[in-house]
Amino acid sequence: MRKFLAVSVLAAVCIALLAFSVSQVGAKAQERQGKRYYLIANLDQAKATVELEKGQQKTTFEGEIAFEVIPGEKGTLSLQLARLNLVSSGVTAMIGDTGVIGLVLADEGAKASYNSRTGELSSGFQATLHYELIDEKKGFRRVESKEQECIYFESYTEVMSGKLVGRLPEALQLADRGRVQLQADVQLVLITPVVAALRRINVSLVVQLNWVVLLQLEPTEVLKVQPVFIGTGASDPNATGAAFNTLITRASEIWNRCGTERCIRLVANTPIYVNNNAYKVLQSEAEAANLRAEVNVTDAVEVFVVERWDPIWDGGGACWSSGTASAKIVTCDEQLNVPCPPPSSCSGTAYCGDVNYYHLGHELGHALNLLHPGETRAGRAPSSVGSIMEPSGFCRDNPAVQSARNCRNASNPLLYWGLATCKENPDIMD
Repeated sequence: MRKFLAVSVLAAVCIALLAFSVSQVGAKAQERQGKRYYLIANLDQAKATVELEKGQQKTTFEGEIAFEVIPGEKGTLSLQLARLNLVSSGVTAMIGDTGVIGLVLADEGAKASYNSRTGELSSGFQATLHYELIDEKKGFRRVESKEQECIYFESYTEVMSGKLVGRLPEALQLADRGRVQLQADVQLVLITPVVAALRRINVSLVVQLNWVVLLQLEPTEVLKVQPVFIGTGASDPNATGAAFNTLITRASEIWNRCGTERCIRLVANTPIYVNNNAYKVLQSEAEAANLRAEVNVTDAVEVFVVERWDPIWDGGGACWSSGTASAKIVTCDEQLNVPCPPPSSCSGTAYCGDVNYYHLGHELGHALNLLHPGETRAGRAPSSVGSIMEPSGFCRDNPAVQSARNCRNASNPLLYWGLATCKENPDIMD
């Protein structure tokens, strides 16, 4: 009888311990529910070999790589290649210098295969490729809104088929902090040529991936902006750029509203000055092209601020090479000093004075690969009706409205992982 009681008590204790264990597992599972786990690293001087029409050349890439790590049943993990941005200063092809090379995932993400027993990792994907030599040889697609209120200039791009093959630690476990080493080769082959200066690219990665855990969010990404003013320097009282601080502040504010979807932060570099007064008033696209050629920064979107942009029917500025690492913007100080009365080219209800606070926020949306609402084109991301991406014209401001769709669809190879946070919410949750 005592033996039976002892066994019963032991069984009861085991059941209680099992129930406690199950409850703990359940609590941990519940705690993890809603969290999103990422392994992220910024790339610095990643060694690469580029195969050209004749021969190979060495270069290095900067950029970002990120995997979303998704917990499954019985402790299993599945991975998705969520980000891959690659930027190089370029190589020399037979037909000329490539200029800045930029690659970005063509899709939102790509499934990855991870073997927990061996640590082997692989992922197939497609990437959009652009380099400045394409613009030189093919020119731009000139895109304007129906009302000619905004113009931007699209680059032709190429598509590469990619494969990442590498190794992570065996038996990888979810973690709230710490680092994980990745060794991998990224192999890219051109499949949709335009100029076909670059045939194959192989990038070698040895990086420490950081664990990042967020609630329903994606990691913060940073976009550098390089202001370029016309004048002799910061002490020149007649230099352009008077409107820039206001324009970049409003642009930062509108993109900071991506907080609950995907945090995108803007960082402005110290201005560069071009000492040529002939650029203060631009009267043609050819003059704008000459100005854009004056400054090339590998890791930032250049924003050239002139005094006045004529003709003004296109919004007082424009974006070239939208969505690529070569993206450049021209804007003007007259955005906050529209002549009174408004020019005759301003149709409908027009305003004068300090009007276009969100012009740069709109143009940076193009630099982040976004179209105007209602526009569709392969490889370009749609935007939301009534948002900052609505074209406005020179004497009517763009809407001070951000959307979740804009935030999700934004892309550019220049984006890199950062530790900043976004505190605001999109105005439109679409």
